[in-house]
Amino acid sequence: MGAGGAGMSALGILALAEGWAVSGTDREDGPGLQALRAAGAQVHAGHAAEALPPGVDTVFASTAIPDDNPELVAARERGLPVLHRSDLLALLMQGHRGLAVAGAHGKSTTTAMLALALGGATLCVGAEVPWGRGTGAAWGEGPWFCAEADESDRSLLRLAPEAAILLNVDHDHHSTYGSIEDVEDVFRQFVRALPPDGLLVAGPDARARAVAESAPCPVRLVGEADGAWARVQGTELVLADGRSLSLDIAAPGAHNRANAACAVALADWCGVQPHDAIARIAAFTGVGRRFEHKGTAAGVRVVDDYAHHPAEVTATLRAARDQNPARVVAVFQPHLYSRTRELADEFGRALSAADVVVVTDIYAAREEPLPGVDGEMVLRTVRGPGEVLYVPLLADIPAVLAPDLREGDLVITMGAGDITTLGPRLIAALDGARG
Repeated sequence: MGAGGAGMSALGILALAEGWAVSGTDREDGPGLQALRAAGAQVHAGHAAEALPPGVDTVFASTAIPDDNPELVAARERGLPVLHRSDLLALLMQGHRGLAVAGAHGKSTTTAMLALALGGATLCVGAEVPWGRGTGAAWGEGPWFCAEADESDRSLLRLAPEAAILLNVDHDHHSTYGSIEDVEDVFRQFVRALPPDGLLVAGPDARARAVAESAPCPVRLVGEADGAWARVQGTELVLADGRSLSLDIAAPGAHNRANAACAVALADWCGVQPHDAIARIAAFTGVGRRFEHKGTAAGVRVVDDYAHHPAEVTATLRAARDQNPARVVAVFQPHLYSRTRELADEFGRALSAADVVVVTDIYAAREEPLPGVDGEMVLRTVRGPGEVLYVPLLADIPAVLAPDLREGDLVITMGAGDITTLGPRLIAALDGARG
């Protein structure tokens, strides 16, 4: 159920690789369903009771699938087991040496880096990877299975990895967690479940280091902390044993160098020398929708990014400055009413690092509107940029923004909704204006 989603399509690809018969549906067609179809799955768009094939043994659904979905209703009427997507991930990991990457930000990128560092391990993340045939999954050689551990619905607690990375701890998913203490608690439960002979790598985040103290196994710290296994200093990885290794990687930004350092720390525990791990990661530019180049027109470069939390917006804009553009133009689509209500001020402060800011209305996703909560809440807290615009409808942005763009500008479209469709339309508008 929801087979076209980034995470579900990845699971489907891995299930096919295991030799299972896979069928599924989603609300509409798209790259995920197309990738599954090309791999041999029986998938199509549209939900209906009759879409559930007669030979199905088990139904897997994500948290986003409502209980009144007609296929779920039909499955229960037929007495079929209905399990969560994380149960499928845990099932696929059986028989492998499981490694999980957890944290509020950077999970997909770091998990992909870890799989590369290990020489092409089995991978499952919720974002497209270049070697994943249009999905975030790849069946690799060797014993290792690298998985993204999702805290948004607490499903990371269903996994039983041998070792893990905890990148950072932040308050997100406000419909699930009432406070940062609730978030810390679920990550503590996760690390406490690691085996005593395993390993936890904690990233350069104070809350992650505090949570890591609950681990029953050895902990490797990455960052500026006493006893750290490694520190990132510019484009160098300085190990505790005194070695200094170049960390000049293709993925932009200091946050990605920190992600790579965490992947190297765990790969070293798995038996891969740090210099070999870095060499395998170096050319990797990132997973889909993470500072993803969409094109250049009229001298304006357009990049798309999944940043949908203030910490992610801050890291993305810092990476943009590293590109030395004439101006950084941020086009931000808030995601979820609950997140916008709680973090509007922080979003405004983060976006203030851009030269031009455009904010759209909120992408509701699974939520109902909240009175008085809209994109203007974010815009009102932006301070500093010379131009600040509220353009509620995504479709209106190319006509509004394109005439103001200059040669050398870097435009970043950011958010977890359908803003990913804006880049090509903006490039077309720039091409049209030039023509």
